[in-house]
Amino acid sequence: MKFLRFTNEVAARAAFAEYLTEGEWPAYIGTAAVDVVGTIHRPTGNMLDDDVPEMAPLEGFHINLSDSVPGLAEFEIEPPTTPARVFFGVT
Repeated sequence: MKFLRFTNEVAARAAFAEYLTEGEWPAYIGTAAVDVVGTIHRPTGNMLDDDVPEMAPLEGFHINLSDSVPGLAEFEIEPPTTPARVFFGVT
């Protein structure tokens, strides 16, 4: 599994330009599945009213791939220790 991070959605769309169809994200690039995660939010440690955790966005716009795509390798980041989402069956 490959984790990609872009500065924002505009940068992600520019990097994926050749794979977009009518502006829509692809489900696959070749045999690599694409999961557009977007902005990830994590708890800040503070609690809001009604014991709801306060959430803050992480830097960047995130996309997961089931396998490497050569044209997108420059956007790959180290696998997070606690990923927000993974593909079914990936440990």
